[in-house]
Amino acid sequence: MFQVAFYGKGGIGKSTMAANVSYSLASRGRKVMQIGCDPKHDSTRLLLNGRAQGTVLDYVRSVPVLQRKLEDVIETGAGGVICAEAGGPEPGIGCAGRGILTTFDTLKKLGADSLDVDIKIYDVLGDVVCGGFAVPLRGEYADAVVLVTSGEFMSMYAANNIMKGLANFDTGKPRLLGMILNSRGVEDEEASVRRFAEATGVPVIANIPRDYAFRDAEAAGITVRELRPDSEISKRVDEIADAIADAAEGKAPLYYPHPLDDLQLSDLAAGREIRSPSGETDARIPCATCSKRRKSIRETKIMNSCAAFGAMAAFMRLTDYTVILHGPRSCMYLMDMSHGTVSLRLHRRGIYATDPTHNLRCTMMDDTVSIFGGVKHLEDTLYKTLDEGCRKIAVVTTCMPGIIGDDSERVVKRALEDYPDAEIRFIPADGDMTGSYSEGMTMATVEISKMIDTSVAPEPGYVNLIGHSFFDLQWEKGSKELNRMLSVFGLKVNCRFLDECTSEDMRMFCRAPIDILVSGDATNHVNSKIIADRTGREPFPAPLPVGIREHAKWMRMMGERLGMQEAAEAEIASAEADYRRFLEEHSRRFRGKKVILLNRKNDWIIDLLLDLGADIVRIGVFPGVRQYFSEVTTVHQDRVDEEYSLEKLEKDMDALRPDILISDLAYPVRGGCKLARIKRIGAGYKGPMMYAEYLENIMRIPPTEGWKGAVQ
Repeated sequence: MFQVAFYGKGGIGKSTMAANVSYSLASRGRKVMQIGCDPKHDSTRLLLNGRAQGTVLDYVRSVPVLQRKLEDVIETGAGGVICAEAGGPEPGIGCAGRGILTTFDTLKKLGADSLDVDIKIYDVLGDVVCGGFAVPLRGEYADAVVLVTSGEFMSMYAANNIMKGLANFDTGKPRLLGMILNSRGVEDEEASVRRFAEATGVPVIANIPRDYAFRDAEAAGITVRELRPDSEISKRVDEIADAIADAAEGKAPLYYPHPLDDLQLSDLAAGREIRSPSGETDARIPCATCSKRRKSIRETKIMNSCAAFGAMAAFMRLTDYTVILHGPRSCMYLMDMSHGTVSLRLHRRGIYATDPTHNLRCTMMDDTVSIFGGVKHLEDTLYKTLDEGCRKIAVVTTCMPGIIGDDSERVVKRALEDYPDAEIRFIPADGDMTGSYSEGMTMATVEISKMIDTSVAPEPGYVNLIGHSFFDLQWEKGSKELNRMLSVFGLKVNCRFLDECTSEDMRMFCRAPIDILVSGDATNHVNSKIIADRTGREPFPAPLPVGIREHAKWMRMMGERLGMQEAAEAEIASAEADYRRFLEEHSRRFRGKKVILLNRKNDWIIDLLLDLGADIVRIGVFPGVRQYFSEVTTVHQDRVDEEYSLEKLEKDMDALRPDILISDLAYPVRGGCKLARIKRIGAGYKGPMMYAEYLENIMRIPPTEGWKGAVQ
């Protein structure tokens, strides 16, 4: 595939030229795709009968990641040209250049690179060659660049800037195909452009005269090439198409431009003979002014729970990986502090058998990178880490490199070439610009799933656990109970995805023939889908059970799966007998007690309270944002108030006078009512029994502590 970027000043006619050239190429049997890279998203209009196409950025804003499809963001236009539009943010808000990065990344992830295309044309705004709008200049996108200009000075000034922009993306070979003179009818226009072309060493490949045919075609919503195929204008368009086709086949030369310096531009503007350059102006050499630094007056805003945090947290669960956070130190501090506090807390509770691992580094970006780029920061940090012997590295980007358009992937690719024995994973999370913590976790999980060796043969006796959080399982009693449940069938855990383990554990994932979800929450379903896409196998149909009824159902399902029904029935009988003894011993404390249960639709806690003889007077669920797969069902649905609120709770507290309020929210109870928190209880039937003992202890505590009564 040959890729061409059309650049030029806004309003110079790039979109008109690009659409006409695309149609010309397509009419000659070429398979063409055109991508509009301008916020006004009108590049493909003439290929779509004058109709504006929906943009990729609008699509990204409105459609969740896992529901996106390539066919939703592309359309087939005149001549079979495949059309796409990037779009942009609202005027005055956000960074339109960043939108180009997001568009290209989205199209790539959705499979646009696999389309059957001979030539891909990018139509790009070129007034300001910032990091985002300069993306099509990169080697992986533009094999050739075409400049659209007129004889107006600002148009040639913009073209000169684009030539300078090529310096930052030098691929070691010339890539400028030439200029198109799109005439505006100004005085001495052709002569001015010829002087500019001669001074820069770039040929004029076509001269397009002013012609009312363009106005007629615009009114009809089609290209001139389609409206009047035999006109002189169409012949000129075909010349451009021929030049591109020849370049694609290596028959036409490409050029290194020699952009004009300030003095030469003054000569051009004044109509004088353009003097010799004052210094080296080859487009491969960055201009001297790019080395000047100035400070930003804007403070960096920090956003918690962004996609970068989620991606970082996922890779920090791999104990043999080093994570490089490409961003400012403030991001690293907040993320590491949060992650480290959780790790240390779990370690103190005996959840982690070893010391928590903190192998996190940061590129320490500062405010100057928003002007000058942060690639050097990443290069220095990544190569230093490699030189120290680290060979398993995850590079995670925050907001800042995403906004300024850092080509971080290029740095990673070059490092892999220099260190072929290294394993470097790149996760362009781009902080909150990509989304929330969970979306970053998903991105990282997809990358981690690539470690799975699908050729590993399954071995009987192993299972994998799939969970976003293993808090429920790894506390001492919960872990023992889980192991006991699995031992009924002679099973043991092969890999905990994602928990603290090594990349080798991930590689050997397929050794276990059965994958079990830790719980049925949204993130675990997403993770299981990612694994299913990688391995081609579906998880066990039920997550780990909680409560006596789920325990019995799960045991029977696993017994049938393994052909061990007798072992399953023996475990069920033993568990039910144990549970009955527990109820006989503890139900006297709960019988007749009025309970309000908030914010949970988990059957185990409802079943437990009913079995103990409690009177559940209200089950309330506070409405909230519902995520993909997050809907939790219950067999007690008729008892649940889905639209509960604090106002309703206030009334119920006075009218129902409960003995205990069970909630995951702190609430100031009164009138002798006790407050109990909902806890993580692990898998199996014994966790709920231990939770009942916790509730029993809560109810033993007097409403007013003795010392408070003495003070009163």
